[in-house]
Amino acid sequence: MKHLLLTILLLCVTINVTSQTRIIDPEQSIVWVKGIPTCPEDPQITALINKIGIDDLQKSKRNITKNEADICRQLGKAFRQKDMYEGADWYFERVKAHVEIVKLEPEVVFEEEVPADIAASLQSDKEFLQSIPKSFENVSPTDMKKLAQEIEGQIEKLIKEKEALIKSHASPEVIKAKDESIKSLGKEKTIIDLTVKEEEMKIETVKLKDDAKKLNNYLIGAGITILLMFLGIMVLFQRKTIKGQDKEILRQLADINTKNTYLEYAARIIRHDMHSGINTYIPRGISSLEKRLPADTIKELKIEGSLKMVREGLNHTQRVYKSVYEFTNLVKRTVDFDTDEQDVTQLLNGYFEKTSYAKQVSISELGVLPVNSILFCNAIENLVKNGLKYNNSENKTVSIFIEDNHIIVQDNGIGMTNREFKKHLKSVSKENNDEIGLGLNISFAILKEHGFDMECEENEIGTKIKIKVK
Repeated sequence: MKHLLLTILLLCVTINVTSQTRIIDPEQSIVWVKGIPTCPEDPQITALINKIGIDDLQKSKRNITKNEADICRQLGKAFRQKDMYEGADWYFERVKAHVEIVKLEPEVVFEEEVPADIAASLQSDKEFLQSIPKSFENVSPTDMKKLAQEIEGQIEKLIKEKEALIKSHASPEVIKAKDESIKSLGKEKTIIDLTVKEEEMKIETVKLKDDAKKLNNYLIGAGITILLMFLGIMVLFQRKTIKGQDKEILRQLADINTKNTYLEYAARIIRHDMHSGINTYIPRGISSLEKRLPADTIKELKIEGSLKMVREGLNHTQRVYKSVYEFTNLVKRTVDFDTDEQDVTQLLNGYFEKTSYAKQVSISELGVLPVNSILFCNAIENLVKNGLKYNNSENKTVSIFIEDNHIIVQDNGIGMTNREFKKHLKSVSKENNDEIGLGLNISFAILKEHGFDMECEENEIGTKIKIKVK
């Protein structure tokens, strides 16, 4: 029955098109008569079309007279005011093709004289925009906040002026110019707000580094104090007792050096891993927002993706902070390394699904292991990020699976030999900024604290990292 009704409907439409030679566009509400866009509901459009005639409009584009071109321009404007842009474009093309008509500039052109008060208001808008600094490099966060407040006040003022123009039935060009000023100011305010947040985050990062340095100096001082204390005791006791104490001193020094190493790694995590959140995710989100601003209505501008990127950057930064917190806990002598039985497959899947490269990582069944969930995920993530970053394949992937009591992290990138692997483990120092080595050393230290060993196996394709867990 449905097919029969559809057939009858199509037959009626075909007969209608054949007899009247017109097509109805339901989206634009335009009636096409002999290939000419019309609007029977609008007497003004009908009257203008009748001045030229349907048949004359079908002539070659360059055969119409100057008077006909002027009428076509009026028709284009009439269709545009009704948001019938397809019809407007058709008539404006006729105008542009006429040899006696000057091609219009892409900006808004006020063909009618603008009242003096409105012109002065538009000029004031332009001057305010020009007064905003082109660069905020030498502007303090305090001054930027004040500027943001001024811009916000100006935007509220312009919105009221725009509403007044609409009520007074001002020309669409004037209203559009006012709206463009509002959009431009909104864009500038967003840039300023994001710049202020970025500067505040940089200040907080510097403070964290200073605190870490102070703690490092304290531990070094404590180590020296312990050493001097044990040296004094060695003088008072017999050789046998001295040898036993000497072993204890060596153990204490090794422990202090290990804790210092952890603290140094924690500081480097801040410098290294937070770089992705601060200088990659958030800036990309900012750049995306700049292209789509103003943010009057997020759904209308379709910038959900940009907001998602900003959120991912924030999530990434929060994960790094958690890793730093757990890592610096190892410095405290009274704190044991906290582990519990975890389904490693479920743990890693939950961790990577929040990253932007989740689809590039495949995880097989890994079983249950006693791990510190935050630090273990951080160690594996460092290996995954190295595998994706130093990768020349068209489709970059990393696979994580079990092989002979080893967790394997295998990528399809440029590959790394065991010799290069050992070189990177030794290359990280204060004077050498080796990003690959930094990630590997962090992972190595975390896995060693778990009682796991990590090595690199020669492989034909990509890099194969083996983590012995049993």
